[in-house]
Amino acid sequence: MFHVPPSWSSARSLTSRHLVRFLSTPVPAPKPRPAPPAPAPAPHKHKLDLRPAPIKPSRASTVSATHVPLKATVPSPAQSDSAPSLRDVKAAARRDIEDAEAHGVLKPPPEGANWFKSTLHKAIEIAKFYYRGTKLIFTRRKEINLIRARIKAGGSPLTRSEFRLIRTQRSDMNKVVPFLFIALLLEEIIPLIAIYAPFMLPSTCILPSQRERIDAKRADKATAFALEYRHIFNLLKQAESPPGHIPLTALKSTGASLAVCGILRISTVGIDPLRIRRIQNHLKFIAEDDQLLIQDRLLDHMTPRELEEALGERGM
Repeated sequence: MFHVPPSWSSARSLTSRHLVRFLSTPVPAPKPRPAPPAPAPAPHKHKLDLRPAPIKPSRASTVSATHVPLKATVPSPAQSDSAPSLRDVKAAARRDIEDAEAHGVLKPPPEGANWFKSTLHKAIEIAKFYYRGTKLIFTRRKEINLIRARIKAGGSPLTRSEFRLIRTQRSDMNKVVPFLFIALLLEEIIPLIAIYAPFMLPSTCILPSQRERIDAKRADKATAFALEYRHIFNLLKQAESPPGHIPLTALKSTGASLAVCGILRISTVGIDPLRIRRIQNHLKFIAEDDQLLIQDRLLDHMTPRELEEALGERGM
């Protein structure tokens, strides 16, 4: 028996081990793996604005069907109206002139006149109107002197119309000199004065439509004061002593004199002592006017304009 040395058997095993590496064995095809799911998109991050503008609320979010205002919206008397443009001022001046021509206060331009002749004619007519109004203020002094002389001599008593004429004349005499200065140097700004400072115009130099506009603005201002300072009037009502009489000391409270001046349609400019003095003078005028209304028996014979004026002077 041939004995195989151990080294041979180990060599044969090594050879067979190497031969096995060279043999080709079928390799099964790899099974297709399912594609991995697509990654979920990253959540979109809203871009933050470091200085965002204020968001304008929608109309539906600000107004609801159940919304009830707690306080009526009232234009504050202290807030002035928005300044009209130059075009609006020119349009108002044009309407004032046309209305004065329609009422016969100013003579209309001749038919067929061109723009230059028409403009020159209107300027001359307005200058005549201011001249006649200023002249009337000085000529009325003779009439007022005759009234005072008659009363001093023991003649017929003073009538309401004469009383109001004397008061108007006193006011016009204080305004005529500044008005003449403005009319001679800057006549074109008189429409602006009629809008912004009507208290500077004498009563004889106001066109009819300007008078209506001034009265309407005074009425609107008095209404605004009555609503804005309602709480002050309630406090003045509680301060009555006796009923129907308010002491002057009550007008020294904050805003009281301003509210009363506004509702009486007199000037609200100045400090409390000046406003209180105006209120006293105005109430004296009202007391005398009431006596003359009863004396002349005019309560049942006043025109609608006279009645409206009398009520406005009394804060009604």
